Amino acid sequence: MKHKFTLFSLALITVILFHACSGPQNIIKLKPEEEGGKWLYGQNFVADSLYGVIYEVGFDKFQDNEYWFDFNIVNRSNMPVLIDPLYFKCQAYDGEQQPLTTEKQKAIDPEGEIFELEKDLSKNEARQKSSVGLSLMAAGIDIASAIATSTDDNPNNDHFRTHILGDVLIDNAETKFEAESINDLLHTWKSSTIRKTTLETNYSMQGKVFFPANREAAYFKIFLPVDDEYVQFNFVQVQFPVE
Repeated sequence: MKHKFTLFSLALITVILFHACSGPQNIIKLKPEEEGGKWLYGQNFVADSLYGVIYEVGFDKFQDNEYWFDFNIVNRSNMPVLIDPLYFKCQAYDGEQQPLTTEKQKAIDPEGEIFELEKDLSKNEARQKSSVGLSLMAAGIDIASAIATSTDDNPNNDHFRTHILGDVLIDNAETKFEAESINDLLHTWKSSTIRKTTLETNYSMQGKVFFPANREAAYFKIFLPVDDEYVQFNFVQVQFPVE
């Protein structure tokens, strides 16, 4: 039995050490298949248009298993155009240009992300309201236990004195910090992303768009709708080892 336990312990330690010693993952970047476009502070933007709707797209970074892009969209047509990231699509391909997924994937929907954050914020506000009553209750219990132990001549009962309020206040502070983080994320999603917008003639909009990423991809393509057709952008995925 001891021999089996030793082998199990050794195997467990080996797995832990393997994960602890594993090196950093490669840095991933997307480069346009065709050279050209324009550069802005080290970021390469490529452009294409259809029916007067101009898309300028620049890869920003790979983070949290997503490709981050900066978009600039201009409407030069003679009528308003609905821009909705929900209908932006993408596809990852292997080295032989074969798709890695059976269907094209959708961009991350900002409205869905904003709605989820609003629900988290609502839950946080409910916890904050509850914490007011908990704080008063904890303070009352601490005061009562302090009075009881101070008027008791038996020193062995001193450990019955409670300190609940301190723990409640710490929890309250964590809840408020969480609310601040949620509000910051909410503001970022609302103000920094391409959101569903009716883009009037001769107007433009700028913001970030997020697509699901694939580390195994060799090529990556974006499909952006204009009426019943799509503007297509082609990228090569390049991986840089971190030594």
